[in-house]
Amino acid sequence: MENFEVIIVGAGPAGLKCAEVLSKANIKTLIIEKKETIGPKICAGGITRKFFRIFPDFPNNLLDFSTSEAFLHSPKHTHAIQTETPFVFTINREKLGQWQLERLKKEMVTIKTNIKVLKIEPNKVITNDNQQFGFKYLVGADGATSIVRRHLKLKSEKKIITLHYKTPSTAKNKLEVFMDNRLFNIGYAWKFPHKNYISTGCGADTRNFSSAKLKSNFHKWLTNKSIDLSNATYESAPILFDYRGYKFENIFLAGEAAGFTSGLTGEGIYPALVSGEEVAKLIINPGYIPNEIKNLLHYKKIQERFLTLLIIAGPFRNNIFNFIVNKLKKPKFAEKVASGFS
Repeated sequence: MENFEVIIVGAGPAGLKCAEVLSKANIKTLIIEKKETIGPKICAGGITRKFFRIFPDFPNNLLDFSTSEAFLHSPKHTHAIQTETPFVFTINREKLGQWQLERLKKEMVTIKTNIKVLKIEPNKVITNDNQQFGFKYLVGADGATSIVRRHLKLKSEKKIITLHYKTPSTAKNKLEVFMDNRLFNIGYAWKFPHKNYISTGCGADTRNFSSAKLKSNFHKWLTNKSIDLSNATYESAPILFDYRGYKFENIFLAGEAAGFTSGLTGEGIYPALVSGEEVAKLIINPGYIPNEIKNLLHYKKIQERFLTLLIIAGPFRNNIFNFIVNKLKKPKFAEKVASGFS
């Protein structure tokens, strides 16, 4: 059995960021990724300015789209948030993953793809090809269906179901968000432009809205908007935002596996990067104080209070959506919203 100081399950943004920090501290690390290729994930690919706090050197040519204008729609109003500099961007997940991969100190990181962790025992994991790997620390960065989270016996009740179509397009499209309680409950629909396609999708909390109902309403909305899906690719995935802790003795959770994802917007890349980095710093120095995780949780708590308000509002949610979009006409409020999210 080969032994490693740290084993990371999952090679998404959280796992790769964690491995980057560990490798530069000369810590022998193993990444286990169930997919054959590192990077691809079903995702609308939206990021905000916060992303560049983590990666200030991220190449502009790897961004698919950037904008200083985002259109918000409620049943009665439409208004654009406009800022002096771009505040919302889209990115290709495979390109992000491959770029992160290049940042690793290669001699300190072993990467095994196309294998799955089937079982976790004290200080070792067993994979589907009957290999065993020992660890001092284990990091679960393996998304909404995390085996590490299941091993810890944590509940996973708060989820968003997302559906989207990727339609080939090189046109100059607008970034748009659509809120309508009748169609998407406390969720929303979106149009996120990319370099060679546009992601048109929706998401909603499955505790309040069945996935079947969401899918039916989404297709009604697509028909009403006369969106051509003849060349589109359909994808669907859950988003876990049920946070129940991230440190459990010598086992850590990061990113979506920990539930750091936003339950309000679905934003997951930035929380994944922050938590992956903070977990690595805690492994390197157990006395480290993870203030950035505290900030994530503070921001998440504010968002979940608003989610609770929307749930309580029931059939009156559209009144809240209409109020918000109408108030965006006031520049100070619009700037506050843009700054709060980005």
